[in-house]
Amino acid sequence: MYENEKDEFTGAQIQILGTNPAHPEKGRIFVWTKMGWFERLEESPGDVAFSPVADSQEELQKYISRDDPGTELEEITGRYRKIVTEEFTEQSMSYSEPPGDSTEEPEEDAQEYHQHD
Repeated sequence: MYENEKDEFTGAQIQILGTNPAHPEKGRIFVWTKMGWFERLEESPGDVAFSPVADSQEELQKYISRDDPGTELEEITGRYRKIVTEEFTEQSMSYSEPPGDSTEEPEEDAQEYHQHD
């Protein structure tokens, strides 16, 4: 089947599939993790985002078939796979940090309360 690679951040198995494995940069790229399927979107060189698109491979196939019913997904390997894995891992770390979760803010609040004792 497809090659699985450990996501260094989550420890989960990931798959990277694309619509043009011979020239992945010219096709669409999809990443599977335990969080679901994400499509790699590149607005401009160096500006990459991953958008959630499906919860299962069946849903993913339906999603891509809307644009092109004959599209086949194939495994992405080699250097491009490594690049996409690194991009996704870097962004998935930012997804896992809760907004406003800063240790500095509570410490400041705690200091203010101690001043009023």
